[in-house]
Amino acid sequence: MQDYRRRRKTLQISKINGLGNYGIFIDGVDFENLTNDQWMEIGKLHMDNLVTIIRNCNLNWNKQTDWCLKWGDTRYGIRYNILKKYPGKTWTQVVKLSLANSDEVDPIDKLRLQNIARMQEHSPEGKHVMRVTGKKDEKGNALGMFAEGELLWHSNESGTLTFTPGVALLGAENVVGSATGFLTTTDYYENVSESFRSELDDMILLHRFTPGRINPGLRMEQDEVMHANMCPEDDVEIPMVIKSPGGIKGLHYSINTVHSIKGMNKTQSDKVFEKINKELFVEKYIYDHWYQNDGDLLLFDNSITLHRRLG
Repeated sequence: MQDYRRRRKTLQISKINGLGNYGIFIDGVDFENLTNDQWMEIGKLHMDNLVTIIRNCNLNWNKQTDWCLKWGDTRYGIRYNILKKYPGKTWTQVVKLSLANSDEVDPIDKLRLQNIARMQEHSPEGKHVMRVTGKKDEKGNALGMFAEGELLWHSNESGTLTFTPGVALLGAENVVGSATGFLTTTDYYENVSESFRSELDDMILLHRFTPGRINPGLRMEQDEVMHANMCPEDDVEIPMVIKSPGGIKGLHYSINTVHSIKGMNKTQSDKVFEKINKELFVEKYIYDHWYQNDGDLLLFDNSITLHRRLG
């Protein structure tokens, strides 16, 4: 116990004000000298806090995957959804066929995979991460997801049963003047009336993808990547109330893909959504992290926590 407390002091942990009962800042993290034990401790703290912001750290993007893999395997829903169409082929094979413009790959999958390949940062060692950037290539094609404009409230892969439970976002360069915002749904869920909480517990949501609802004005080729990533099939049924990997109960409520409630018509569903939206999307449950410098690493839950981009 003494050793655990000593490491906590070294990591300089403080509470994020404005995110309900959740969210922590961690300062003083030196990834060049960080031990595996300290990193695992950060992981455990993150499981309890849903949003963890490691400020002004010295993590390079090509080391980001290595550190994340110490916590477990990565999950990429779009890979599963596309591969089930091409039995016997690996992800690498399907991507190569797409880049070669092969007729063996469906045209819409080809478009999606060609865009994904262009939007990833690749290292000589074969590591890659998805860029979120406004940069473009010489033909004017976006080199990253969400290239322009504000990004509205959502959780990634929200309309799939195999959604990724967590995200690691590194503010690599030119992020000052923008913000990544967070909304944890647990405080709202715990503060509603007992009767409405019981209703929420029983709700099954149907999800659909609507072009432009997450990132208004997004170009078609990027919207297709979002379609494959967020909600590739209409009317997937997912419970409204679930638990995060750390066992915290809240809402899996990505406002941009929820379409209706099972057993209700659209008018009835929209009435319930209107009530939730009015009570959930309020200042006391929201924290917008305005970047003061490059180098912040944002770790956030993707099961019961929403995020957005401002600026």
